[in-house]
Amino acid sequence: MSSTGHTGRSGASDGRIRVPNRWGEGQRLRQEVLDAAGRLLREGGGPEEISLRGIAREVGVTAPSIYKHFKDKSELLLAVLDDICRELAEDMREAARSAPGSDPWTALRATVDTYCRFATDQRQSYQLMFHIGPTLTEPQSSAAHPGHRVMEVWREVVQAYLADPATNVGRDPGASSLTAEDLTRLLWTGLHGQFGIWWITTRNKPGQQPLVQLQNALLVSLFGRS
Repeated sequence: MSSTGHTGRSGASDGRIRVPNRWGEGQRLRQEVLDAAGRLLREGGGPEEISLRGIAREVGVTAPSIYKHFKDKSELLLAVLDDICRELAEDMREAARSAPGSDPWTALRATVDTYCRFATDQRQSYQLMFHIGPTLTEPQSSAAHPGHRVMEVWREVVQAYLADPATNVGRDPGASSLTAEDLTRLLWTGLHGQFGIWWITTRNKPGQQPLVQLQNALLVSLFGRS
């Protein structure tokens, strides 16, 4: 993920001067700005605390240079959020496609596992998904929230599972009244809620087994299996 993993730093904070982009390399500066913003956010600066001036200083350019690529901080933060959501969605979709046996349940389970690994292994990036959004100004009606990328993958795997003729065999009858959209939203919100509670109640960093048990319980309650 470019905004959270690439460093590409030649900023002024270490005393060096950033080499100006050659003609046609403006895209490189745009990416460096995204990387710097993501880095400052991961280092603990809240979305409301970091500034375009601070980001420019991190990259080694003047603040007006950023306005050539982003009209304001809100647009920049939206781009950072889009980078995070896009990479997570790509990883989830790839996990579903690579699941062995072409089994829709295995694909759904692999997608859940990939999402959970991201939440635990890249905790700062995961939390940014839900911290940046509330700080953004109201997007244009035609602009979809970056989170739609992740939501769409959840829809794909849930709908594929429900479309499988073998799905209803042994499925909890109580879940039959839930639509695919219901199950999709309950799955994502349930997993996210579990992570929130887990982080609050595990300050001593115990093993993740209790979290895995909660995830399995959620899957059983929604789909009748884990």
